[in-house]
Amino acid sequence: MVLRQWNKGVPELNSLRSSYGLPPVEEFFDQVHSARKHLVLTSAEFDFPARMPAHVRYVGAVLDDPAWATTDTWSPPAGDGPLVLVALSSTFQDQASCLQRAIDALAELPVRGYVTTGPAIDPTALKAPDNVEVVAVAPHSQVLSHASAVITHAGHGTAVRALAAGVPVLALPHGRDQADNAIRISLRGAGTTLSRNASPAKIAAAVQRLLANPQYSAAAARLGEIIRRDAQAGDMIAELEEVGPRKPDSSILT
Repeated sequence: MVLRQWNKGVPELNSLRSSYGLPPVEEFFDQVHSARKHLVLTSAEFDFPARMPAHVRYVGAVLDDPAWATTDTWSPPAGDGPLVLVALSSTFQDQASCLQRAIDALAELPVRGYVTTGPAIDPTALKAPDNVEVVAVAPHSQVLSHASAVITHAGHGTAVRALAAGVPVLALPHGRDQADNAIRISLRGAGTTLSRNASPAKIAAAVQRLLANPQYSAAAARLGEIIRRDAQAGDMIAELEEVGPRKPDSSILT
């Protein structure tokens, strides 16, 4: 089933390969298996310990905001309470009820809640109290510089951006890589994990623990320092340059 899903993109993949003078592939993972180098866009210290093949390189995470979420006019919500960012997936994962429970949890706390729904959920579909602001998009790099905690599905992008800012994470994994990322965060003491179906009361209690225990933010800061270091573009550029000019039987997977 998974292979059939990936193979839906084979025609577009072959069109791209043809533009580089490469022969077509029959299945998507033929592209993966033929790559001379695999660039893993995260930090080794964030990943699980593993002995990687010689052609696999960690080159650091991408920390830039997506183009659709950038703005020069963002400012933090008014007030003095700790800012808690809620950011679940930018793609649909049936997350509306989880977002609402996170909002209901923050309604019971002396915090400023800031919820970004992304393109997948209409912000007006959610009911928010006075201390919680719900928007479609916002530049997380700017929001995180003011945040004291993040509630997230633990997708890699949101998770590493939060850690790079030294902000502890409450993970509510939905699927894909998210449960693994939640474990990576929890094992390093940079946050904690609940079920995506957790009640508002449990979410509120977990947020209180993150805010009250400085060990979480200290662990997030330690891991974040490594993530920021590894995110420097020089490593990725060096690895790409090492591959050299593209040959008829070569491909690169990033």
